[in-house]
Amino acid sequence: CDVAVIGGSLAGSAAACALARTGARVFVLEKARFPRDKVCGCFLSHEAFPVLRRMGVEEELRREDPGTITRFALVEHGGKAVKADLPAPVLSISRKRLDALAAKAAERAGARMRFDATVLAIEGDLSRGFLVRGVGWELGARAVVGAWGRYSPLDGRLGRSFIRRKSFLFGFGKMLVGKSEHLANRAVLHFFKGGYVGLSRVESGLVNLAALAAPRVAQWAHHDFDSLLDRLCEESPALAADLAGLTPVSGPPLISEPVYLGRHGAVSGDILCVGDAAGVIDPYTGTGMSLALLFGEAV
Repeated sequence: CDVAVIGGSLAGSAAACALARTGARVFVLEKARFPRDKVCGCFLSHEAFPVLRRMGVEEELRREDPGTITRFALVEHGGKAVKADLPAPVLSISRKRLDALAAKAAERAGARMRFDATVLAIEGDLSRGFLVRGVGWELGARAVVGAWGRYSPLDGRLGRSFIRRKSFLFGFGKMLVGKSEHLANRAVLHFFKGGYVGLSRVESGLVNLAALAAPRVAQWAHHDFDSLLDRLCEESPALAADLAGLTPVSGPPLISEPVYLGRHGAVSGDILCVGDAAGVIDPYTGTGMSLALLFGEAV
């Protein structure tokens, strides 16, 4: 192919869509199978809408009944809160839905998607071409776009320097069901010792809970999510009020790979990196998904 895109989430699908529209032969290699859940704040800021429109998914997205957010709140551990209106309405939709829509848009543009395709090695450069290898398969490409997200074993194999920094953060998340009308039109971040947890109403009245925290808190979430939530609610009446009437969906919580905030580098050798593979902005800014789409399209 002309371009192998490693990773099929937002940045990878946006890149594949833009490249395929130019007539390039694009192959997207994604280790997961869509649709799938992912730890994310699910806050789609307004900067993303033009990209989604060009990808041909904005109308489909709105038909998914995403949550509309017009207000936000930041709540300290002691209960003191800062609240404000957003400058423009934004949407809140699960990554399970949004990533699947973006991947289908890339396919419609002409990119070939291969799921369950874990890349183990990338060899070569722009002058000689690249060989991308997995278990039992290999793919030749003139160029490679790295869109594998916040952290991948590929980062170590490629000798990327950011992984030498010690990471003190992990993400974890869970969908909640129940009476969620009190969270309609608002996103809220509750800060606690060791991290923060965000709540927003996504499609069909579900509530997305996503947190960024120290390893000990993430480990607690992994082993006993319900007891962690009970403890945090005991410490924060405001969080308890926001979680009233909601229960976690069945199954274990999602736990992310280590989160290395900051720049990771736009290039690794002759590989162009986009989205979180290039750098991770703190999730509380609410612009992560939009930046992934914008930077992916910009390839």
